[in-house]
Amino acid sequence: MKQRSLVAMVMVLVVTVSIVVLGCISPAMAQEDKVYKWKFQSHHTPGSLAIESVIKPFIERVEKMSGGRLEISLHYAGELVGYAEVDAALQANVIQIANTTSLFFRGAIPMGWLAAPNMPPLITRSNDEFNELFHHRGIDELLGEALEERGIKFLGSHSVGNTYFWSKKPIRSLEELKGFKVRFFGSMSDFVKHFGAAPVMLPHPETYMAISMGTLDGSGTAWWLYRDLKLYEVCPYFIGPAVQVPQGMELWASKKAWDELPEDLQEIVETAARAFNTDYMDAVTIQEREMFNKSFEEWGTTYIEFSDEDVKRIVNEFSLPYLDKIAAEEGPKDERVIKAIEIIKQFMRDYGYTD
Repeated sequence: MKQRSLVAMVMVLVVTVSIVVLGCISPAMAQEDKVYKWKFQSHHTPGSLAIESVIKPFIERVEKMSGGRLEISLHYAGELVGYAEVDAALQANVIQIANTTSLFFRGAIPMGWLAAPNMPPLITRSNDEFNELFHHRGIDELLGEALEERGIKFLGSHSVGNTYFWSKKPIRSLEELKGFKVRFFGSMSDFVKHFGAAPVMLPHPETYMAISMGTLDGSGTAWWLYRDLKLYEVCPYFIGPAVQVPQGMELWASKKAWDELPEDLQEIVETAARAFNTDYMDAVTIQEREMFNKSFEEWGTTYIEFSDEDVKRIVNEFSLPYLDKIAAEEGPKDERVIKAIEIIKQFMRDYGYTD
């Protein structure tokens, strides 16, 4: 009987201690031990500048700063979902983070018309100006508000390199754009079409063959695709000045996944996202300079630049009316569009790009 009593007392003691110990584990302590797993859907292919110089360092930075509490697996373009499905996949928490852009979804997101890659030509003309307009004058804030309504956490716009176009034949003026068959995107397509070109949208890997077969006369996007896709082999003329400085994209996260993170991990991701933009901007700036100073001569590329008069025509005949058109058509759907265009126009006046 004494032995049974002793066993019973020990069991009571064990249960009591367990209750005390479990009661001391706060929800915050439990969160500190939990490992969160995210999937990163990239817009780019293996080995690209974006993957090697920016996205992999971003993932490594987050995992190191979090002490392994936030693990991010990398998935290349189209591996999990197509680029047009990223919006829905993030809303459903099928993927947790992606580099994409509101441009792809501007039919449903009016502010997408003013996302960085859809900015009309020659609005910002340096990396510092891009940072000022998007990160400090409020464009990112307005984009973030619009995306949050769709269940997406906006982590900021980032540079992907300056936008140019290249051609099989020399194009020295806006007049010579007439009839030019070119692969372009968004507002860049609208810009060249305004001056008589015939833009089409093709996936980047298809442009080389289209140009070599004569289906296209050239293409345009961030400069490094001219290098990485070896388009200099079929387009010996590189046309400037850069019409977007820089072209941009955005970093999005699932709002559901974001809200599940403890506050310290949210701060880590936001810090890493700011470094994401800096890493990208530094990499493309340094490598673009090398292309101009060294690679053009090796490739036999001729650089041609539009005149100052043509630059003014692009702004006055296309970019400003384009902003007005967006205000008229998209402003009634979302008042943030009107506010953003006011910010952009004031920015251009401040820098002397318009009256």
